[in-house]
Amino acid sequence: MPTLRLDNGVLRAEVLPEAGAGLLRFDLLRDGDVAPLFRPGDAYAALRDPRTLACYPLVPWSNRIGSGRFAFQGQTIEVPRTRDDEPYPLHGHGWLMPWHAVSQTDTSVELAVMVDHGRPFRYLAVQRYTLAGNTLDIALTVRNEGATLPFGLGVHPFFPRTADVRLRAGATAMWQSAPDYLPTVLQAPSSDADFRKLRKLEASAAINHSFEGWDGRAEIVWPSRRMSVQIAADTSRYVLYTPVAYDFFCFEPIDHAINAHNLPGLPQDHGLTILGTGQSLQRSYQFTVNQPAA
Repeated sequence: MPTLRLDNGVLRAEVLPEAGAGLLRFDLLRDGDVAPLFRPGDAYAALRDPRTLACYPLVPWSNRIGSGRFAFQGQTIEVPRTRDDEPYPLHGHGWLMPWHAVSQTDTSVELAVMVDHGRPFRYLAVQRYTLAGNTLDIALTVRNEGATLPFGLGVHPFFPRTADVRLRAGATAMWQSAPDYLPTVLQAPSSDADFRKLRKLEASAAINHSFEGWDGRAEIVWPSRRMSVQIAADTSRYVLYTPVAYDFFCFEPIDHAINAHNLPGLPQDHGLTILGTGQSLQRSYQFTVNQPAA
């Protein structure tokens, strides 16, 4: 199936429009070799399950909405499941739909999708990938075309999990999770999940939590691969998912808490943005590659 390739001589990215406009690859080009910065995806598998991609967008919400419903402005809003193999609505609709390319150059591409059957949401989503020097910039925008509702955005990259990979991502709080992965208690980060200082991601670490009070900056270092990625986002939350015995981990910049629609207080207290008809929300995410001197 057709992919869209971006290449600026330093970085290369491949986009799969048919699979949520997700990234199939994001690589560093060096010394005649190709070094994956995101876990490489599988194009054919991604059409069945976008979770095999290297990265995909989260729109118009991130992660799970508990019970498939939430109360908003005096009404109960029902949200159908987005996947048959998930008990709750997961990650919105954008990652599961084919997008179309609006414009493309050698180093950038803009894609869009109109979602008019995503009950109760109706929206236009636009995603732009740009390679500039040693940075991949992802700009994600959603415009509400339906009734007033809370919206949120994020991206879901998968990173190679090597034996020596290190992570730094400052956060002041972490949500404990129930067995169904919905948040329960907000507390200080546990010792195994405190990455305010650069530290090794242990092979035994099995983390699946959302974090708050993030400064929007993170760093992933692969000493044995002689490379690192600096992450910058205009959000204050992230999800860290580190399944044991897999060759990847996920660091997901998001703008709202998991199940923010149902947490105590107002949706906007937990990062969601209320959009009226015609109103838009945009977030940006930068992934900058560095190579230490030999």
